[in-house]
Formats: sequence, structure tokens, C-alpha cells
Amino acid sequence: MNDRFDVRVQACGEEAQWQILVEGDRPWHLRLKSPDGIEAAAIGDDAFEALRSIREELTPRGIILCCNGARVDVRPSGFSASHGAWMIYVLHMWRPSTVRDLVPIFGYAPPSKVGSVEEQDAYWERHLKNRKNPLNFINPVWWVYFLTASRGRPKW
Repeated sequence: MNDRFDVRVQACGEEAQWQILVEGDRPWHLRLKSPDGIEAAAIGDDAFEALRSIREELTPRGIILCCNGARVDVRPSGFSASHGAWMIYVLHMWRPSTVRDLVPIFGYAPPSKVGSVEEQDAYWERHLKNRKNPLNFINPVWWVYFLTASRGRPKW
């Protein structure tokens, strides 16, 4: 698979549009290119892991990717990861993630929702701990949301 995606990037306080080139098919090769000639590349088992590697490389240079894959509150499901992680779930602390919470990995995310890889990992750990909370199972909002989730659609 060879594909190109436009992605917004914040560098030096200004937003610009860069391109991500996706090459190969497991492992995934991602290459980020700027109009000014700045490049970053990474290889991962899925697009999400490769994007995390690129973000770790760019963060010390002050470059922030403004895409859904860089949001603090996202993660691919196991099924999505096994197929490249092109769609990822927005995670919520007090309700389950459903099909309505699916977003494209390279879709735009405002810089206020984007964080570092470490912040993403910390949110994931808190989310996993919260999922084990027995109060989730007696929360009526959780059950209503869970049982009506099939009526939604992914955010394309």
C-alpha cells in the first residue's frame, strides 16, 4: 500500500500542512515531509505505533502533529491494530467507547487535545484502571450509552 495523507503540524507556534507517506504493508513505513524539507520516518507494526515513533522524534524539535493519532485520549482496538490502525477510538473515562467514537488516525485534531507520547500512555493507564472500577456497572448512563451504541456511525 502506498498512500499520501495531508496532516496539520504546529511548528514554532504556527500551523502548516505537511504530508505523510505510507509505504509497505506490515510493517508500516511512515514518512513525514514538510514543504521546507524537514523529514521524519518510522516503521511500526501498525500506523499508530509508527506515528508514535515519529512524534517521539519530532517533539524535541518543537514540532507537534495535529492529528487524531496524536491526541492524548485515543487508542486503536486490537482488531483495528491488526489491520493497520487506520481508525482509532477516542476513550472516555465514564462511558464505554463505541462505534461513534471511531476517528481516522490522520484526521485533524486541535492542538489543545494533542499531547506527548508519555501523556498518551498515562491516559491509557488511567483508562484501563477506570475500566475495572465496579461503579461502571451500576452507572445507568454507562448502560444506556452502551446499549444504544449500535445506532451511531464513525466520524469520517
